[in-house]
Amino acid sequence: MKITAVILAGGLATRMGEICHNTPKSMLAFDGYPFLQYLISRLIGLNFDEILIITGWLSQGVEIVFKNEFWRSRGVRIVEGNAFWKTGEVIKFALKHSSNEDVFLCNGDTVVDMDFCEFYKIHTSRCADFTSVLSLNKGVQNEGAVFARNDIVIEFAEGRKPRTPFLGRISIRGSSTGCYFLKRSVLLDIFPSGLFSFEYDILPYLVSKGLLTATSNGNKFFLDYGVPERYQVLKKKSWILRKIYGNPMSKGEHDEKRH
Repeated sequence: MKITAVILAGGLATRMGEICHNTPKSMLAFDGYPFLQYLISRLIGLNFDEILIITGWLSQGVEIVFKNEFWRSRGVRIVEGNAFWKTGEVIKFALKHSSNEDVFLCNGDTVVDMDFCEFYKIHTSRCADFTSVLSLNKGVQNEGAVFARNDIVIEFAEGRKPRTPFLGRISIRGSSTGCYFLKRSVLLDIFPSGLFSFEYDILPYLVSKGLLTATSNGNKFFLDYGVPERYQVLKKKSWILRKIYGNPMSKGEHDEKRH
């Protein structure tokens, strides 16, 4: 697919405390492999022709695994940013390094059981510039904060108190999974200069202009493990990573080839 996957993996992980003192969140190991290895292996299997890992804090922890010919030959590149940038600046920086107009954006510390190809088809069939993938699960971070009608997001209430997620005939209320399909050039034209947040500046602007569409991922597994409690949950259920992403590719094992 002529699409770039951008994985945000450079945050400070302040909420994780000592767990991430020497290891970036995205590289925490589950059943012997860092999370990024599961996610990236899955994206390679789906024929993403470019995968950008945007690092920052503890970038060397990502480089030690992924900065070699094995991953580079499969389209994986590490792009080091600044851990102290706001999310908007990080994404702007990432998009400038993308070789493709179509981009899939996701977080390097979030497990999402989703059909990438199906959602990409939905995104392109709508001729949309921006599509957010929503979860209808209850009890997750930012529960019920995104409200869409006729596929157009009309409310993105980041950080507000939870409201019941639902899927109606023409309406969806759910949580953002942090997964977006987007057009690189369109978003770069919108980004301002200086300091800005993707969640608090860019997304509200897209909503105000009716530019952000949404699609539901239903009640499939969705977990942001960016706090110790959720990290422990995933450690106890690490088998679910293989169920969602399959077996991770690994340098030194059999030479998996791109499909």
